[in-house]
Amino acid sequence: MQLFQKKLDKSTPIPLYFQLKTILLNDIKDNCFAVGDTIPTESELVEFYHISRSTVRQAISELVQEGWLIRKASKGTFVTKPEQKSSYIRSFEPFYQQISRLGKTPRTELIDLSVVTPTPEIAEKLNLTPDQKVISMFRRRFADDIPMVTFQNYIPYDLCSFILSYDFKSYSLYELLMTNPETQIANTKTIVSAMNATSEDIELLNVKVNAPMLYFHNISTTAEGIIVDYAFAHYRGDLNKFEFDDSPKYYPE
Repeated sequence: MQLFQKKLDKSTPIPLYFQLKTILLNDIKDNCFAVGDTIPTESELVEFYHISRSTVRQAISELVQEGWLIRKASKGTFVTKPEQKSSYIRSFEPFYQQISRLGKTPRTELIDLSVVTPTPEIAEKLNLTPDQKVISMFRRRFADDIPMVTFQNYIPYDLCSFILSYDFKSYSLYELLMTNPETQIANTKTIVSAMNATSEDIELLNVKVNAPMLYFHNISTTAEGIIVDYAFAHYRGDLNKFEFDDSPKYYPE
């Protein structure tokens, strides 16, 4: 059991609520808490981790929303099992949250992380000069050890070099960008295309020749309009469905 054994790392930009949420979720998935068990009270978590009650409540609230916990008045918070109501992935939701919400275990394989000179096209997309460097990141991501998607990200080095000190098998790029005031994502514009699998898709995602794929091209910007990420995602068409919500949000139209 990680709870009460693993400490929160207050020196990283990863939010404390997210660290606590991850510890609780891992213990639930590892069957340290069975369905029907109560988790420690808010007061116990506050006292042990030396964090605010609002931090604890945010971690627990997200696990309640994702179906891992249920609150019962005057009784406590209990472990439950997420209902498999649908297999839809919500657009613009971080991958870890997408897969966890569906009751599956996410995993990331970092294939490449390097600082490179961008092609003219990439430099133009990021509003960079030809001599400015970018961080190139290529990842394969899994749900219950089944390859689901590959991500290729191009990130401006001068603005985001701080991310290079983190292990992306454990840390979320989205969470890191959101915790830095200068790189917080306020808008993401996405183009979705349906295409046949490339040779790389066939090799990395275990799909057949001409298998249907969904290709996402994303450009993410701060509230000031600064581009912090230009990304390509190749999703398997046989295992992924997407839910788009057009109701007013801070997301792009």
